[in-house]
Amino acid sequence: MPAHQKTCLALGFGLAVLAAGAVQAQEAFPSKPIEVVTHAGVGGGTDITARMMMVQAPAALKTELVVANKTGGSGSASFGYAASRPKDGHTIMLITQTHLLTLLQGKGGTVKVGDLVGIARATEDPQVLMVGANSPYKTAQDFIAAAKTKSMKFGTTQIGSVDHIAVVGFAEKAGLWKPIVVPFRGGGDIVVNLVGGNLDGALLNYAEAESQIKANEVRALIVFAKSKMDSLPQTPTAAEIGIPAVYSTTRGFAVLKGTPEDRIKLLEEGLVKSMQGKIYQDYLKSSGQSEGSVVGRADWQAEIDEFLKTGDAALTSLGIKK
Repeated sequence: MPAHQKTCLALGFGLAVLAAGAVQAQEAFPSKPIEVVTHAGVGGGTDITARMMMVQAPAALKTELVVANKTGGSGSASFGYAASRPKDGHTIMLITQTHLLTLLQGKGGTVKVGDLVGIARATEDPQVLMVGANSPYKTAQDFIAAAKTKSMKFGTTQIGSVDHIAVVGFAEKAGLWKPIVVPFRGGGDIVVNLVGGNLDGALLNYAEAESQIKANEVRALIVFAKSKMDSLPQTPTAAEIGIPAVYSTTRGFAVLKGTPEDRIKLLEEGLVKSMQGKIYQDYLKSSGQSEGSVVGRADWQAEIDEFLKTGDAALTSLGIKK
């Protein structure tokens, strides 16, 4: 056989092997455990959400999942880790609004605004205005009337956090005096200071103060949800007292731009299916979170995009983002 024919045959064989390999790679997803990257430490709310999703996810996704806790920098560390991994769908992130605020402040390292691709929302955890049991404000109306005559001292998790932005938004919509914001390390510290009478109020998630509410050490005055919470049936929503305000801590899964579309689709189907299972739905109900928390990619991406707009405006208004 002439040399040029041998070359053609070899080239043809090589292309065939490459094509077969490409098809195999496309069909093999997932081919190894999927890492779920979170900024929360073990036992934190976001970490718990990831692990509850993972109870039924292996059956839906046909592979094991492992949590990678990358704490630090309000999500910066988790961004850095995710960016270092191949964009092949085997690394997904569980994000909150905190991640988006970090991106808006240019602290996401190589990850920029617009690099996140939503997969599915996992939780919608309404924020609740709470006061200590010894507070003079027994009702929502008591608190609002007083806050129209003086600045109230609110505890928040950090300056520029989602609860900080919610406090400022609530004050503006209710016509209150400018609030005094006191940052703490986390919700647990805020609850301790509410009980101790060091704060006038705070916007917290129900689960953060569930024990103190049940022990009558903390009182819930306003729920910032679209409808009443089953766990706080006597507490009015903001809308019910004439304030058009809805605030929640939202968690959802995302990948970085560049992940193949067909793999994002498989991830969406598997995650939504696992979170619609009884175990995850029971978790949502028992922790006071919205039973309508789980939504697919389109709704979650729209929520991400909208929060990036409102978050950008809020950070600019607060003077945190120039």
